[in-house]
Amino acid sequence: MATSPQGPSDVSLRDFIEAVGSADAPHGAVSTAAVAGGLGSSLLLMVAALPQTRSDSVADRAKLLEAAAALIALREQLIETIETETAVKLFTARNMPQASAAQRSERQHAIQFALRASADVPLEVMRLCAQGLELAAVVASHGSRAASADLQLGVRLLQAGFDGARSTLEGKLSSFIDAAYITSIVNEIARLTGETTASTRVAEWLVNAPPA
Repeated sequence: MATSPQGPSDVSLRDFIEAVGSADAPHGAVSTAAVAGGLGSSLLLMVAALPQTRSDSVADRAKLLEAAAALIALREQLIETIETETAVKLFTARNMPQASAAQRSERQHAIQFALRASADVPLEVMRLCAQGLELAAVVASHGSRAASADLQLGVRLLQAGFDGARSTLEGKLSSFIDAAYITSIVNEIARLTGETTASTRVAEWLVNAPPA
């Protein structure tokens, strides 16, 4: 993708899709996962903004307005993760001098620091998609039944974003040397996966539940 003064969030959808397919582009699985989560959040936001709700009650509208505000903030955070670049830091660290023991130690420390920074991004995408799926249950519970197809697609996009970020993060674990850090990441992955699975089941059940 051609260099420009604009950030990745300012690039057109066509340019982004084409960039993902290029070996020279800065966007890969994590950026794509964030975009999937952002699209899923937007679909939920659209359903929350529809004039018709589940029971056309004041309570429904209040819950949907609350969910919409959270979804707007969540979507913005997902967009921001696309702009977080760590590849350059990692490349710089790996090209540090290593002629002496002290230089090799400094290089190893810099690489591990850069790797942790690169792990923070997919982990944040996972957390945001997990939050989105919790909100999906709220929107499904109070949103219009006529928008069930939009809700289902929103849930699946958020799940895809979560799974894509998780796969990327799991692929990085073998590069770390700090056992305690690896354990903390593995535990966080397990916790988020459990929460996401539960939220997805609830949201899908609410979407498909027959009218009362």
